[in-house]
Amino acid sequence: MRLQKLLGIETPVIQASMVWLNSAELAAAVSNAGGLGVLGPNAGRKNANGGIASTVEDFRQEIKKTRQLTHKPFAINYLLPIEGVEISFQYAEPLLEVILQEKVNIVITSGKDITKGERYIKRLKEAGVIVIHREISPTVANSILAEKMGVDAIIVTGHEAGGHLSEHRISTLTLLPQVTDAVKIPVIAAGGIYNQKTAKAARAMGAAGVYVGTRFITTFESPASLNTKQAIVNVLSQELVEINTPAGDVRVIATESILAGRGDSEVGIIKKGMLDGDHLNGVITVSESAGGIEEIRSAKDVVCELSFAFA
Repeated sequence: MRLQKLLGIETPVIQASMVWLNSAELAAAVSNAGGLGVLGPNAGRKNANGGIASTVEDFRQEIKKTRQLTHKPFAINYLLPIEGVEISFQYAEPLLEVILQEKVNIVITSGKDITKGERYIKRLKEAGVIVIHREISPTVANSILAEKMGVDAIIVTGHEAGGHLSEHRISTLTLLPQVTDAVKIPVIAAGGIYNQKTAKAARAMGAAGVYVGTRFITTFESPASLNTKQAIVNVLSQELVEINTPAGDVRVIATESILAGRGDSEVGIIKKGMLDGDHLNGVITVSESAGGIEEIRSAKDVVCELSFAFA
């Protein structure tokens, strides 16, 4: 119950913030069901046009919209500056200002080296924000470092996860118990978790909660296109492949785009494939858990099933 008390939620089920696939509607549905919904910087956006100012203002409006849809806690995903990713430096300050101005009280920071974002974490903590940190390439060592830097909880992501993959090919099963043995703050498990059995396994390894992405893509409230949701329901785990994008390796469904060799050109292919449902030019990135997802369900149903693991 430690994580629930920290975050003010009923069950420690957290919806992952997925690029292009998070929105006020999804976050509010998860929070209203007793979990923790999460908004990302491009929450609710339908196109990639516009500069920093418009992105930041849309982000602010999505926070306000979420507050209209739920009175329960929700979180913001905040990308710390990443060396070599110029856009992460450009957006860091303006997005942080919105978070502080809107008095968001739970923030999930993510990045490749927490020391690069130390001053941003310090500002959040000084403002009384609860900070959960997620390293894109987690290890025992950087988990210990995050704890020393004063974050309130950490997310440990195994190689089974969707999105951009860790540079370390370590499974959730292997990494999670090593980290829970090494730190005292709550550890939230991510990677391959999609039902009650997998959530129970995470709890057995010491996890205080779960951070779930792919299962929430296949919910009615998800902004993903219907044909994308159906493709995830239909796929088998062994059919998934890994490709390289400018932002790193991702695991995807072998759509027409991949088979035609068009799946490695730009980060925007994720939006095309998942939000627009254009499988000729885009990709569908998922976790290995996709093969176990058999139907599209409501976010409430997903939260309820996963919550039984922590009852």
